[in-house]
Amino acid sequence: MTVIDLGDLADAAAEPGAAPVNLPRLRRLALAVLTVAGLVAMAGSAPAAPSRVRPLWAVGFQPGDTMAVDGRTAYLNRAGPAGSRAVTAVDLATGQPRWSTPTGARVADSGVREAGGVLLVPTTPAPIRRSEPAGPRSARGTIALDAATGRQLWQSDGDAFPSVAGGAALLAETDESGTTTGLRLVRLRDGHQVWRRAIAPAEQWTTLADAIVTVTRTGDATVYGYADGLVRHRGRIPWNGVYATTLFPADPYLVVVRTASAQTVATVYRSADLRPLWRSDELVGYVTGCGTLICTAGAPGVTAREPATGRQMWQRTDLNFVWDLGGGRMLLSAAANLASATTVLVDTATGRTIGHPFAGQQAFSVDRAGSLLLLRGTKASPDRTVLNRLDLATGRQTALGAVERIVEQGCRGTPGYLLCPRGNTLAVTAVR
Repeated sequence: MTVIDLGDLADAAAEPGAAPVNLPRLRRLALAVLTVAGLVAMAGSAPAAPSRVRPLWAVGFQPGDTMAVDGRTAYLNRAGPAGSRAVTAVDLATGQPRWSTPTGARVADSGVREAGGVLLVPTTPAPIRRSEPAGPRSARGTIALDAATGRQLWQSDGDAFPSVAGGAALLAETDESGTTTGLRLVRLRDGHQVWRRAIAPAEQWTTLADAIVTVTRTGDATVYGYADGLVRHRGRIPWNGVYATTLFPADPYLVVVRTASAQTVATVYRSADLRPLWRSDELVGYVTGCGTLICTAGAPGVTAREPATGRQMWQRTDLNFVWDLGGGRMLLSAAANLASATTVLVDTATGRTIGHPFAGQQAFSVDRAGSLLLLRGTKASPDRTVLNRLDLATGRQTALGAVERIVEQGCRGTPGYLLCPRGNTLAVTAVR
């Protein structure tokens, strides 16, 4: 404790010509000064607030390995000896394996999908045996595993895209060039086929709430019912003759984005009959969904439009890139790389900034509590990465702590945990 020298109180009282001294009052004053000094000293030596991040465990994880995560489990699709592969369920809190299921040497490098308690593992086809009939085969397949036990539920040709709400998976059968040649709907849990349809070779396709839209290389488009696979409408949309064309859903509308030279144009169609509703009239870098709106982004800024009419709802001329977070929130940034640009949290409906701008951050995993994990390097400690939590309701940031520097891309987040590949390992960190 720090001691402050107040002199000798008795001498002060006896000094000739001095004013009368109130000794009890002076003693109380000295005691108060000493108490404050002690509190200051204690505060200066108090330990810093405990870090809310803590390294938990690491496991071998080679380039080309993939993972999926849910609330408390990591599902690792990893290579083994002689090119064999297996999917292993690992407890996030302890790093202990729950089960491991060999899947052979045919598992593709793309990620495992977890949906409704089922793991969908993409595969490549095995060589055809002499005893098997020759014929067209899909270039991709799917193995479905029970997420709780690792037991194989079913196996099928086609790359699976799950619909958890409908309890189904849509399988896209492709040829060696990647063109989709068939669609099949199966039940998610047991793989029972609901319907199957051979289609005109489709360069792209997408699903809406109750429909599937396919487009051929020449722009022939077909709308199928999701539940029954029946044709609802056929039409033609401008497609080829440009640098790139893509489509995405904005339920209940279809957005077709065509890029030619330096110009990108979006056209919005009604999905029921493929009737064009409106098209963007400005030069934009790209077009994307932002909540219930459609955003065009590029040099002029970010403009949010009503999908049905194209009516402008709001515009930000100070920012140029969009990341939709869901739940009525998105990030707008001045550059494509969040780590090198000013970024703001924005209300999707109004374009209004929430909280304060921040910079030098990379964002991961919106959790169920309505927050986003932000990772940031620091000049003071170049070997460390700082973790902050961004409250999506208020825009407030809370410092959580720091971990060993994260260099590689590909981190995954789930509430309470951050999973990051580091060289040939996967490092798991607890985040409170």
